[in-house]
Amino acid sequence: MMNPLLIAQIRRHWQLVGAVLVFAVFLVMHLAVFQPVAARYQRTLRLARVLGLALDPAQSPHMIPPRVLALLSVNSLPAAVAQEQGSSGALTASLLEAITQLINQHGMRVIATEPGTTAAQPRAVLVRAHLRVECSYGEFVSFLDGLDRSGTLIALDRFSLSGGASGRYVLDLWVTRYILKQTEGRT
Repeated sequence: MMNPLLIAQIRRHWQLVGAVLVFAVFLVMHLAVFQPVAARYQRTLRLARVLGLALDPAQSPHMIPPRVLALLSVNSLPAAVAQEQGSSGALTASLLEAITQLINQHGMRVIATEPGTTAAQPRAVLVRAHLRVECSYGEFVSFLDGLDRSGTLIALDRFSLSGGASGRYVLDLWVTRYILKQTEGRT
């Protein structure tokens, strides 16, 4: 039989005994149910991070906007190919072809083309060219707008308009095209 003094003490402190029993039930539930679920959740989060996914908005990776990604993709080559084409003159020919085509689309006339230097940098190849073009001022402004919308990384380094007889000018253009070198896992 139980000690009557012990039973009286337990009755007097029934709230404490109830709290200890509730704690024991929660501890068993935590160890048996919640801890395995939490461990599985942590494994899932770790696997998601390895795959490049983030379930927490605060830890989400920064995404490149699609238009920027398309611009980078169009204007990049693998590093070895960019280096080879840069030294062979293929990139210069490509630049002159692109600029000449854009010039012709805007009603301008190419008088002369002159390839410039090709500079290899750690992350890009810079291809330069000089062109002489006959155009009106409106055609030149239209050409600048077309160059801006062309989706290529062609920069107009400098230009000069001279002449002006009957509204036609001689335009000297110095342009540079940036070809980005792709590295592994990046564009």
